[in-house]
Amino acid sequence: MTDKQKYYHLLGEVCEAMPASAVDSAIRAGYGQEHKSASTRLHHVKQGKVASLPDLVALIRASMPGYDIPAHLLPDETVPAVAAPLFT
Repeated sequence: MTDKQKYYHLLGEVCEAMPASAVDSAIRAGYGQEHKSASTRLHHVKQGKVASLPDLVALIRASMPGYDIPAHLLPDETVPAVAAPLFT
């Protein structure tokens, strides 16, 4: 499953249970402080406009601490953030 597929599957599981204060909870917990428009971005992630699995996981962990995210829906940590060049 790609991260985008994981994002939409996880969003489908939590969309109705996620509280309206999820973005505020994530900001208060310190997530997204490095971005000037963190609140807007997190609102877009919550609404499904921006498919960012790490941001969705942060929203869930900050606002729904009792919810255990299934392991198969977590971001794949083994994939490098930057791909190696194809030609050397």
